[in-house]
Order: sequence, then C-alpha cells, then structure tokens
Amino acid sequence: MVSGFLILLGLYALIGLLIVALCSAPFIVYIYNRFIKLQTRARAALGDIDVLLRKRQDLIPRLMEAVRDYAGHEDSVFTEVAGLRSRALQTTTIGERSEHDRALQELSRSLAAVAESNPALKADENFRQLMDALQQIENELEAARRYYNSQVRDHNILLKAIPSRVIGRLAGFAPQEFFELEGSGGQLQQSKSQPISSGNC
Repeated sequence: MVSGFLILLGLYALIGLLIVALCSAPFIVYIYNRFIKLQTRARAALGDIDVLLRKRQDLIPRLMEAVRDYAGHEDSVFTEVAGLRSRALQTTTIGERSEHDRALQELSRSLAAVAESNPALKADENFRQLMDALQQIENELEAARRYYNSQVRDHNILLKAIPSRVIGRLAGFAPQEFFELEGSGGQLQQSKSQPISSGNC
C-alpha cells in the first residue's frame, strides 16, 4: 500500500515537472534568442566601427600630406600619426580599439591646430574636402559606438537579471566590453568657410 502510494506520488511529481518544463520552454527559448539577437547586433555594430576606423586610418595620411605641403616643419605630428595608425591596425580587443581611437582623435585635432595657424592651408580646397570627409567619418563613428554600447548594455543587463542570468550562464554567455566614448563627438571644423577648431572631435 505504501509503495503504491509512493509510486503514485512520484508519477504526480513527474507530471508536475513535465508541465513546468513545457510551460517554461517558451520563456527559455525567448530569453536565449534575446541573448543571440543582442550578441549578433553588437558584433555587427563592432564590424561597422572597424570599417569606419579603417576609413579614417586611410584618410589621415592623405590629410597629413595636405598639411605637410604647407607646414613641413611639423614632423613630430606626422611621425606620431603614422606610428599610431600602424599600431591601430594591429589592435584586437575592444579596449585596444578604444585607446587607439582616442589617440587618433587627439592627433586629428593636432592636425587641425596646425591648419588653424596657416591661413593658406585653411583656404586649400583639397584640405577642406578631406576635413569634411574626416568629420563625416567622426560623426558616423560616434553613432556606431553609441549603438554598439546600447546593445552591450542591454546584453549585460539581461545577463545580470533573474531568471535570465541563469539561462545566460548555462548557455555560456559572458559580459561584453563597452567601447569607451570619452573624447568622442564634436566638430573638427566649423564650416568650409570658417577656421578649423581645435576643440573636441
């Protein structure tokens, strides 16, 4: 009698667990797919950032040459830009990308400062076009950084919340690193007809 009761109790418990599992399955699948979606978006955004960083790295030497024609004595600036550009091509982590990104922004402002002291350079059409192109890249980079960080933020919040944290950990998801935004944004120049500012870029 007792053994039969225990068997019956075990069957009820098993049925209860099956019902809980069936009811939980859609939620587990939803959370898992949410992690996948955020991770995929973050990777795509990081790819966009890499493309824009390469565009800027390819543009800066042309800008350097335009400046050199008018300010050949600023060799230290050109040497520093070339060195940072070379190291930036070898970055692998988000932190390294952020560090070189900020360094190249600072040197872009240095080039703008050289132009600020040279009216002939500021009036050069080729230089203005290059600065316009650089400013567009900087604006697109800022937008791409912020989008990437928004996806990383949502991913990391989901990974800390309960019960999604349990699902995320079991599925092998880990916190993702933010792309530092310090020093981003701003204007490299005011307009085509006005002097170039050495403010934040």
